[in-house]
Amino acid sequence: MRASYSVEPAPTVQQTTSVGAVSVLNRRNLLGAVLGVVIIGWAPAAGAAAARRHHRAHATAGAAVVLSKVAVSAGSKTVKTAALVNSSGHAVYMLTGDSTKHPKCTSKGCHAIWPALTSSVKKPALGKGIKGTLSVWRHNGVSQLVLDGHPLYTFSGDARPDTAKGEGLRSFGGTWKVLGASGAAASVASAGGSGHSGSGW
Repeated sequence: MRASYSVEPAPTVQQTTSVGAVSVLNRRNLLGAVLGVVIIGWAPAAGAAAARRHHRAHATAGAAVVLSKVAVSAGSKTVKTAALVNSSGHAVYMLTGDSTKHPKCTSKGCHAIWPALTSSVKKPALGKGIKGTLSVWRHNGVSQLVLDGHPLYTFSGDARPDTAKGEGLRSFGGTWKVLGASGAAASVASAGGSGHSGSGW
């Protein structure tokens, strides 16, 4: 006697998709596409900005002092002048009558307002287009840069790079001047005043 077997058909699996789930999925896909476009559009702009910063860094690499367009406060006006700046873009000054043999800015009060421009290398370099001899003057534990015999300084009042608010100020026995490409005081057309006098500013 043969055994009989019956094969029942496999149950049909019915796939159902919620309309709400499709809607959520579509919104997610749309959001992803939008973000992708934003990121793709932002990347070239960010790359270009980084390239500009990279170029500027390499342009000043190895130079302790470079030439730049500086907004110089001259009397009651601000004049754009080609002047010397340090590697951070801050204007470089000299004090008239100041020298390594007869220094005038020697007190803590002077250096608090007019910090000495220093260097950590033995032979600092000048940027392109600047004339003169740049050397290092070591005194009182400071390695101060000197250009053609003039000790160099920055001004604490210059909060932003490429600005010079110390031009023409009179203090500490002399007048503070920004420097030009010649290595001497820059030619700045003063308007409406000859600077301020006082113990510091």
